[in-house]
Amino acid sequence: MLQESFAHNPRTLLHIAPYLLSRSVSPVEIFKRVGVSPSSLLNAEGWVPRDLCFALGAELYAVTGDRFPGADIGRRFRLTDLGTWGVAVSGARTVREACQTAAKGIGLVHQGTDLRFDVDGGQGVLSLSFAGRSAAEPQQHVLGALAVLRGIALLAGVPEAVGAQFVQPYERAGDRLEETFGSSLAFGCDRDGIVIDRSILDFPLPPFDRATRTVDPLETAERLGVFVKELLPYGAVTIDHVAGLLHLSRRTLQRRLRDFGFSFEELVDDVRRVEAIRRVVIGDESALEIAFMLGYSDQAHFSRAFRRWTGLSPRDYARRV
Repeated sequence: MLQESFAHNPRTLLHIAPYLLSRSVSPVEIFKRVGVSPSSLLNAEGWVPRDLCFALGAELYAVTGDRFPGADIGRRFRLTDLGTWGVAVSGARTVREACQTAAKGIGLVHQGTDLRFDVDGGQGVLSLSFAGRSAAEPQQHVLGALAVLRGIALLAGVPEAVGAQFVQPYERAGDRLEETFGSSLAFGCDRDGIVIDRSILDFPLPPFDRATRTVDPLETAERLGVFVKELLPYGAVTIDHVAGLLHLSRRTLQRRLRDFGFSFEELVDDVRRVEAIRRVVIGDESALEIAFMLGYSDQAHFSRAFRRWTGLSPRDYARRV
């Protein structure tokens, strides 16, 4: 697999923005700093380059001072937050089957990740590694992924039978990982993974009722993105209008977007930014035409917005790229 194809599904980034908000940090600023567009998260079938995902994880540590933000974010996930992969894993009959399903379907959420399930002696290990190399430190993403994988083993309801192993050597702050992974931890191992006592591998799991699934915040955000793009040329992009199209009250839409981590205004602005840059780079339309297609009342308002986004006028930006 080529290095350029290493990528993660936007669902894997789902709880980063709410985490930042809980630390009184602006998600928009942090995503912008590392080059991840908030509107790129509106496509549940899309992919975010892995290097950007890793860079985002490293930035979390830098801005919050939390040594292991990836672990904190990972334990916020419900398996079903991860779409088809999580639903399939949740529907398994035993822990063993759930682990096998997770490994088999990893390509639904990660491209370039090796997820294995091995049983040896008295334990099973669900381990992962990332193919190739990255310019950014992957530790936070490793911790987040392991916290999600631990949730698979916890379906059996026996947390004391679940441990974790880490490639990283032991450090004093490593004791804080017990908050997420329990007290059975091993460091300096060959692979990062979740260790499961063999005695629970064939435990029957509670039946998964798809009808009781909670609201998917990404599904709401994805549908919002579609409507915003359709409405931009008509200048009708208001939260009340979009809420009506989604058959939601204004308050319900605001709450769901709060769970997603971005406000309505932030998402609309980013959709406009991405679309504006795309059209300017293509160069087939005048600035006036682009302004109209993005719902601006005149070219001057569009040019001011474009300069705010990029620091350049549309013409200068097109020349530079």
